[in-house]
Amino acid sequence: MKVIHLVLSNVFAGIEQHVDELSIFQESSCDVTVMCNESIAAKFNNKHVISFSNFNRRSPIGLLTLALKLKKLDADVIHTHGSKTTEIINFIKKFIKLNHVCTVHGIKKNTKAYENADIAIAVSNLVKESLNTNSVVVKNWWSPALPHNIQNNKKFILAVGRLEEVKGFDLLIKSWKGVDNSLVIVGSGNDRRKLDDLIELNKLEDKISIIDEVSPDKLLDYYKNAALLVISSRKEGGPRVALEALHLKIPVISTMVGHMADILPLELLAKPNDEESLTKLIRSYVDGKTMNQDSIFRYVNEEYSLIAQGNKILKIYKDLLVS
Repeated sequence: MKVIHLVLSNVFAGIEQHVDELSIFQESSCDVTVMCNESIAAKFNNKHVISFSNFNRRSPIGLLTLALKLKKLDADVIHTHGSKTTEIINFIKKFIKLNHVCTVHGIKKNTKAYENADIAIAVSNLVKESLNTNSVVVKNWWSPALPHNIQNNKKFILAVGRLEEVKGFDLLIKSWKGVDNSLVIVGSGNDRRKLDDLIELNKLEDKISIIDEVSPDKLLDYYKNAALLVISSRKEGGPRVALEALHLKIPVISTMVGHMADILPLELLAKPNDEESLTKLIRSYVDGKTMNQDSIFRYVNEEYSLIAQGNKILKIYKDLLVS
């Protein structure tokens, strides 16, 4: 089977890592090509990567160039990631016959672009509920590069993600008043200054530190010192860092976003975008109750592996080709 993954981001982040790992997994049974922007091409570890200059989704030259490349490759399946790539392929399909699978990585206000794919893959049940099209759930996975065991020193509470409003770090900082444990936030983004000011305003400089985004190897060092991971997102497709932490046997508490309601019991979940609910959760579990999440660790290790989820995606391709 010949498969193309199309991703047109300018930066290599969570979606791009998802594509990289999935396409490498598929290389053992498929002829796989990743098509992407020049700015991120070197980040992919695949055998076949085709890159080109970024273009507007309505650029005639960009669309024609991509269409000619796709026609030459003559793939069995094209798999798009994100609304931009999905919309572009929807247009090109007017001129070239393509079997089109798209992955919806988060809850979107406008989901119309996904309605014209042959099938949409939602990364969580909440994402699926937001779609008005033929879709199936295939969950995210923990990184296959992670070790199976770590020596955990439990020095601080950890939060990881882009420093953007959607991640809810402002709510997390406000919720930290009166907490004894230290909090380390790892990430970079537009809200860095705003969050630094918020820490200072609440006189939490001795309790909360923000570390710039680090490499996966360096992030592992932070996992090794984390007693607990906190997800504070307002909305999210399926927080991958939660899967990584649980795979590494680090307990997690979270807002009710993405796949977290499928993994954690209700008592370990806060309402999204609700400071009072998040504060109550943090005060209950960060300095308070102990948690035994051994059964959750085992469930995530088995159900949320790349092998388990990657095989589901291959079956989607095969079913599409015989339909």
